[in-house]
Amino acid sequence: MVDGGTSTGGRPGHGARMAASVPVAWRYAWLLVAVALLAACVSTPKHTAPPPVAPPPPAPVARWMPIGSSIERRPLLVAQSGSGPLRVYLIGGVHGDETEGRSVLESVKNQAGSAATIRILRDLNPDGTAARSRVNARGHDLNRNWPATNFKPGPEGGFSPLSEPETQVLERDLRAFRPDVVVVLHSMSLGPLVNYDGPADRLANAFAGAARSVSPEWYVRPDMGYETSGSLGSYLGIDQQLPILTIELKRGQDEASAATALQIGLAAMIRVGQARRMDVAPLQGIQR
Repeated sequence: MVDGGTSTGGRPGHGARMAASVPVAWRYAWLLVAVALLAACVSTPKHTAPPPVAPPPPAPVARWMPIGSSIERRPLLVAQSGSGPLRVYLIGGVHGDETEGRSVLESVKNQAGSAATIRILRDLNPDGTAARSRVNARGHDLNRNWPATNFKPGPEGGFSPLSEPETQVLERDLRAFRPDVVVVLHSMSLGPLVNYDGPADRLANAFAGAARSVSPEWYVRPDMGYETSGSLGSYLGIDQQLPILTIELKRGQDEASAATALQIGLAAMIRVGQARRMDVAPLQGIQR
């Protein structure tokens, strides 16, 4: 009779060989599982977080740059900001004793926008500003020194148009910039008001209407009631039919309300000007 665990002659039987092969089979099975898992880890794409999005670069800060100098060699400084199709030239300091609202020019130059391109001449009459004088260092009114058809030679505005270095510099810069609208800052006891020359009635009313949210005193005055021979308004607005606004702040007006009115008024004027993109005549010699 044969023993179930041992064959005749002392060699292991079939049952013993089966028992011995079981652990080997399990080892092969585990090895196959490990290989499969490793292959899955290698082939499965890793889901990594997207790289952080860099913030947009800050808008460049407009800087004051000299474009010429006064009689006493003080620089005439300009800055330009914005990228819109409407081109606005803003002029401060025509009369050195009219300082109201001038500080707002610093904030306007840094308000870049897509509605308009704004070029600012900070102070046309730095010698007069230093002396707190209406006129320049030669004693001439720079708002009577323009080659308008109504120019009158004399001691007030000079004996020939554009005889002063300040008006020469501004005239060249106006031609180079080719504005659609010119805005000039002044102040007077009758202010605050908006005077205008050329096809600028809607722009003037837009400015004054918006400025009334700061003070109800603002109004539009198309005619100042006195002669302005050789003025920038006569030269650009009447002769060249280029819209020009003269912003007359109130003498002694506090800087905060003047600045706010100017900012709000300019924004309203730009909206109207952008909507119309008026067909205006260029300055003499400028090809648009």
